[in-house]
Amino acid sequence: MTREQFYEKFIALLQEIKPYDGADPRPTSRLWEEGYVDSLALLDIVAFLEDLVGYEIDLGGDAITNFYTMQAMYDGYLQAQDGA
Repeated sequence: MTREQFYEKFIALLQEIKPYDGADPRPTSRLWEEGYVDSLALLDIVAFLEDLVGYEIDLGGDAITNFYTMQAMYDGYLQAQDGA
């Protein structure tokens, strides 16, 4: 999955689990700080990512930093699969 495809799918997921008015987040938008994500949405996001990568994501240690932005999620979990 390309970076652009991931961003598109992730934005669609956000609109489904935590609808928002206004502009879509940018790849570097701070999702928590800007109100796109809350603790309940995080559960759906983790499940979404696990489906994409095909394995259970370890949320220990500093893993939460991978959920600050769409770019961090892609870089942390999907970039290697894209071959980039």
